[in-house]
Amino acid sequence: MFGKGCKADTMRVKVILNPRSGQGRAREQSGMIDALGHRYGDLDIVPTQRPGHAAELAAAAAGEGYEMVAAAGGDGTVHEVICGLVGDGDRAALPLGIIPIGSGNDLAYGLGIREKPEEAVQRVFTGTRRAIDLGRVVDDRGRSAVFHNNLGIGFDAIVVMRTETISRIQGFLMYLTAVLQTIAFYYETPYMEMTFDGEPVNQRALFLYAGVGPRGGGGFLMTPDARWDDDRIDTCLCNPVGRLTMLAMLTRVMKGTHVTSPHVTMRRNHTITARSSSPMPIYVDGEMFAYPRDNVHAITITSVPAAVEVMV
Repeated sequence: MFGKGCKADTMRVKVILNPRSGQGRAREQSGMIDALGHRYGDLDIVPTQRPGHAAELAAAAAGEGYEMVAAAGGDGTVHEVICGLVGDGDRAALPLGIIPIGSGNDLAYGLGIREKPEEAVQRVFTGTRRAIDLGRVVDDRGRSAVFHNNLGIGFDAIVVMRTETISRIQGFLMYLTAVLQTIAFYYETPYMEMTFDGEPVNQRALFLYAGVGPRGGGGFLMTPDARWDDDRIDTCLCNPVGRLTMLAMLTRVMKGTHVTSPHVTMRRNHTITARSSSPMPIYVDGEMFAYPRDNVHAITITSVPAAVEVMV
């Protein structure tokens, strides 16, 4: 910890900023981030230019001599930065700072980083490091990704696909709108063959949700008891239910009280596998990992303990 206004031994921090986050607020606040950051250390702001660019910038940071990478944006930006820092390994190359300027900010919220961006910049330099777990998914095509918050198969993934067509609203309201649209127009319950730490579970399911953290979609508490420090992934497996039941469960998911519903089964495991004869739509951290057209039929999900240190 260092006092206010003192430089952190000229710590070099690469701030990866998504100028589109928070409906453009990130771009507006880049000047503030730059001015305030230089009060505490050596800071360079690099804006992203395209999807996937944040991961590329983060992957290059260690070789460029930086001692930390900070993600300025929402959960999508944080996800890309973590992917770049971890790569194909089990541990991030550098610690991570978060300047939450996005519409969801679920990881920041869960870790207690809820202050204004100005205070979050200070925390990047003066906070303490907390190691958090990640999840890793590998599909039957050999593709792999890490996730810091959540993964969803089925109904949840269709919700994320619908958010890609919504542009006028952001955050929780955008996800809520997409959920309601999906309830109205989507109903598939494919037969899935799953294992939870080797225990087989075969059934039709509306969705399988895996959470490293408790919150997703800007406020939905699908796995309210999930923790980032237990080397486990919490899951919520939902049975086929009717649309009226889905609407009734929606309010319970917002509060995290759905866990006692007879329509869902909550588990906590280290390794989960899922297989289906139908192509599986899958998302990680609010970003699509596999569309139905990608023809993914099987995945393995594993916990990656203490994979990244976050300034909190």
